[in-house]
Amino acid sequence: MNNRTYQFADEKTKKQNAYMSGYYLQTVPQSVKAAWQETLEGTGFNPFQTDVTSILTQLSVEQDFLTGGDDNIFGETKESCLAAIDKVLERIENPLAAVTEERAAYLQQEKEFYTVLASKIRE
Repeated sequence: MNNRTYQFADEKTKKQNAYMSGYYLQTVPQSVKAAWQETLEGTGFNPFQTDVTSILTQLSVEQDFLTGGDDNIFGETKESCLAAIDKVLERIENPLAAVTEERAAYLQQEKEFYTVLASKIRE
């Protein structure tokens, strides 16, 4: 079983990924959903790996805690999505704690994913 890459994920992992993507992207424009899917397929990166906590998940939990239940990190517009991506990239560049080599490798993949996603949203 390979849950680290999107292309080689088993059906269970792909279903989980679709569920999580749907959850995080429920209010975004259709063009952002399409860009997200293209980025998944193009980079092969699975942003919802079961053995690693993504920056997206961390920021979502932080926002949920600060707002008392609003974890809608991406908002409803392209601009709000790009602002959220900027937050993810900022946290990748400036982690809150020391990062292991394995975590650094994951963060590099996550950075590539969100960099590609941002460029697709801007197209």
